[in-house]
Parts: sequence; structure tokens; C-alpha cells
Amino acid sequence: MKKTIKILAVAALIFCAVPLMAQRGPGGRGKHGGPGGPGGPGMKGMMHDMMLEEAGVSESQRAEIRKKAHEIHKQMMEINFEIRELRLQTKKEYEKKKPSAKILKDINSKIAELRKKQFLIMGDFKIEVHLSLTPEQREKLLELGRKNRKKFMHRMGPPPPGSDDFDD
Repeated sequence: MKKTIKILAVAALIFCAVPLMAQRGPGGRGKHGGPGGPGGPGMKGMMHDMMLEEAGVSESQRAEIRKKAHEIHKQMMEINFEIRELRLQTKKEYEKKKPSAKILKDINSKIAELRKKQFLIMGDFKIEVHLSLTPEQREKLLELGRKNRKKFMHRMGPPPPGSDDFDD
């Protein structure tokens, strides 16, 4: 009887531990799989840098791009903080006995403007990087992007019948 209880206890621990470990990501490197998780540079940044390198972009040029990306990341974090604060204000307003439609709409407009600002910052950065490359580097980078998109789509499953989503 004691042996059965021990086996059940160990099985229960394993059963509970597996989902927790799965959240850590590949190689136990944090939630998103990048070095150190959300606090580190992350896989996405490394992938972009690897693509730039493969496209023939020099280390000094990639260093400048990384520097600018870091500045933009800080701006995005600041904007996200502002949005979080506005969402808290929204929550407080909704919790009132008689919420004000004007206040809620004003906050909603502020959040929309901040999201627009983020979108423009990211778009301008992408344009700036793209235009800083030579025509050959741009073409190589676009080709790498198409290949990566195709790989991603194949991992997501077969395309719907009659679509040509995987053919570029």
C-alpha cells in the first residue's frame, strides 16, 4: 500500500511539473525561448541579426541597427507603461457606480494615439533599415523573409484547398 501511494505521489508531481516546465521554452531559457527570457535580447532580435548577417550586412552596420533598435525598444516600453496606466484609469472608471462616457472615450482616444505612435515608430525604423541597405542586401533580405514565411506557414499546417499561400 505504501509503495502504491509513493508511486501515485511521484506521478502526481511529474504530472504537475510538466506544464510548468513547458512554459520555460526551449532549453529552459525563459518563457519565449530567448536567452534569459523576456529580460534578454530574445530570439526575435537574434533571428533578425542572423538574417542581416546572412544578407551580407557588415557587423558595424548591424551594430548601428541594434543600437537604434534598443532605443526604439525603450520608447516602446515607455509607451506601453503609459497605456497600462490609462487602462488602470479605465478600470477605475468602469468600477464607479456611474461611469463617465466622456472620460472613457477620452482614455480610449489616448490609447489609440499611443498605439498609432508605436506603429509609426516601428514603421519608420523598418523603412530606415531597409533604405540603409544596398540593393543586393535588400533583395537577399527579402528572399530570406519569403523563405522564413514559407517555413512558418508549412509548420502551421497545410493550406486550405485551392489556395496558393505557400507558393511565392
